[in-house]
Amino acid sequence: MVDVDRAPEPDSLSNRAERADPVPPRVSIGWLIRFGLAWFGLWLLVMLPGQFMTAKLAAVVAPDDKVALTSFLIGEASVVILVSVPLFGVLSDRTRLSGWRRRAWVLGGFLLSGTAFALVGIQQEPVAIAVLMALVSLGQAAVLVALSAVIADQVPRFQRGRASAAMGVPQVLALAIGMVVVTMLVPDVGGSWAIIGLLALGCAVPFLLGSRDPEPPADAAPKRFSAALRVPPLGPNHDYYWAMASRVLVNAGNLVGTTYLLYFLSDVLRVDDPDTGMLMLILVYLVACGFSGWIGGMLSDRLRARRVFVLVAAALQGAAALTLAAVPTWDASIVAAVLLGLGYGVFLSVDQALVTDVLPDRTNRARDLGLINAAQHLPIAPLVAWLVLSVAGYRELYAVAALIMLLGGILIFRVRSVR
Repeated sequence: MVDVDRAPEPDSLSNRAERADPVPPRVSIGWLIRFGLAWFGLWLLVMLPGQFMTAKLAAVVAPDDKVALTSFLIGEASVVILVSVPLFGVLSDRTRLSGWRRRAWVLGGFLLSGTAFALVGIQQEPVAIAVLMALVSLGQAAVLVALSAVIADQVPRFQRGRASAAMGVPQVLALAIGMVVVTMLVPDVGGSWAIIGLLALGCAVPFLLGSRDPEPPADAAPKRFSAALRVPPLGPNHDYYWAMASRVLVNAGNLVGTTYLLYFLSDVLRVDDPDTGMLMLILVYLVACGFSGWIGGMLSDRLRARRVFVLVAAALQGAAALTLAAVPTWDASIVAAVLLGLGYGVFLSVDQALVTDVLPDRTNRARDLGLINAAQHLPIAPLVAWLVLSVAGYRELYAVAALIMLLGGILIFRVRSVR
């Protein structure tokens, strides 16, 4: 059940700080694989619509208004996730189902999003598609906050780099494998949506059946529901907000660099086949990202350091953007794809671990993680691109992207409680 009425005795920040959470036991390789597989299922539902499937569906359903429909559906998903992620985080924190504090939301979220996703492809009316896509986004939000909180609940600090990699690397694999499925194995629109929805559901099963959520600490009584909806105060939680700012900036800079790459290839490099060129660069990027992601997670755990890895990740990605700005050639683009992939893979492998280490309130872990995840959906990248491209070109845009990512990497050293 979800407890919305209990209220604790007044509790000071110093008293909370004095309480030591029990150290979770070491998680096994099998646990990490099941955890990563669940994330793979979620990333299938998150990554593929924005990259390919929504545009293809809109072209079939509304060929004369495909751009408007695609833009609406992607924008709708962002708004739903932005609003619902913090709310679901609060509800997950207050769930008291024995052994199912997080898994209940993972199960419900996958059932809702996977089922709705499987039905999207057979719809012919834009309104029906929009309703189903809103349900998909609601389910995604529930899974996102619950799976994110699992790291804080069940993974000891010395393994959180590996757990962060198990969360981030499947994002890359889901995009690569999912694109093969929907473009080569099941190219039919209705069939592709159905198979991805069912595949995502199947990926969640091993984690749901192979793990059990620990009980919340006996003294961790949740705040009143209305109080839990408030954001953590800035003063005593500066590390949390610096980590949030770093994540938002690094992700925004990366998004600026990748979103407009196709236009860079066609308008600046003037390659003969921009689509094929884009595919080649994406594959190079994905291979580099997957390789550095797993290595980065293991090294950050072994060295017991997080911040330097974030800085290295930001520097590699900044170097990629500066390469495109300074040397706009096809060969330089391949080098940039390698650097960007290496940097983003390292970032994925340590960022979640670092953020988990600076959460303000152990009774509201899912809420606090949800706030950071919601902040990533702020429209920084399109706003920056609009401002820069209105007065300059793509080379200048990549220079600005590099500055944004480097700033994100530098800001992580404002976090004092994590190495």
